[in-house]
Amino acid sequence: MKSTVKRIVTYLCAASVAFVILTINSNAAFAQKQLKFYAPYPADSYTTKALVELTTMIKEKTNGEIIFKVFPAGQLGTYEDSIEEVRAGTIDASFTWLTKRYHPMLDIGNLPGLCSLGFPEYELMFLNPNSFFCKLMNKYCAEAGFVSLGGWVDPRIGFILKKVPSNIKDNKKKNISLRTPAMPAVRDMATAMGYNTVTMDYSEIYSAIQTGQIDGASNIPAEDAYLQARGIIKCFDANNMGSTPGWLIINKKLWESLGDKNRKIVQNCISFQLKKWVPVARTMEAEYEKKLENCGVTVVRYTKEENVKRSAEIRAIVWPKYANLYGKDTLKKLEEEVKANQKKLLSGK
Repeated sequence: MKSTVKRIVTYLCAASVAFVILTINSNAAFAQKQLKFYAPYPADSYTTKALVELTTMIKEKTNGEIIFKVFPAGQLGTYEDSIEEVRAGTIDASFTWLTKRYHPMLDIGNLPGLCSLGFPEYELMFLNPNSFFCKLMNKYCAEAGFVSLGGWVDPRIGFILKKVPSNIKDNKKKNISLRTPAMPAVRDMATAMGYNTVTMDYSEIYSAIQTGQIDGASNIPAEDAYLQARGIIKCFDANNMGSTPGWLIINKKLWESLGDKNRKIVQNCISFQLKKWVPVARTMEAEYEKKLENCGVTVVRYTKEENVKRSAEIRAIVWPKYANLYGKDTLKKLEEEVKANQKKLLSGK
């Protein structure tokens, strides 16, 4: 009997030692592994620079336990494909734009009028982890099989046009063909604003404007308008009506393996970098709008009151179409959050 007990104890001790060794080796291998971080923008864009600083900070704060390498300019594939790669674990993390391809609810960020007051409202809606919108995205991402790390700095978007309609600030018919991405809510937004919409891939936009196939395009940042279209457009409409926030996601198994301490470090690093880079984003937006004007492009700007009024008009037209998809209660809470954010910004508090 004693010999049997002794053998069992010896076996358990050996198993425990083996487990500890395996765990140490596994952690060492994890620490040495270079994790892949997808980035859609070029290396010299401020969004990618911010990601590089974020990953550098994470490496320092975790004492080299978490080492990411940022792959800019879509080197690892398209932004949509990166989502599936993160879910599968072939890419570890991504800065991307979430779409219904992986969950029907992930298109909710494409609803118009979520941040029509620009970066200040973008921060309240998409960069505040306690916002109703961010909590929704956490839930939808979890259901889709990956982890949401929250919104990221992303240029605000407007319309580029090769002619300036006289009624550009209202929603009446404009007789202008406008490219929209293959996002139903964005198409419905442009239609509600008085444009004739044409669905087209981003890569085709600039040649299509040059050849007269279309008169302009939606969802274009001022930076892209300047760098790629300043010679072929007459107008940049900085209406901020589109939303489509950039989002950070990470592989579920990887996130769970980091442990509470390192997960907290990652979240703190994201918060720190956002506070640093949002002011940069605001400055860059203003700089590129000024550069467009210096090239003879008309930049149409709006007062806060104009933005709030038109935002409410567009939401009233477009949002009810998606009540069955997202749920009336969800849209009601989002509407309340939009109004609360706008009230706060209009009051200057």
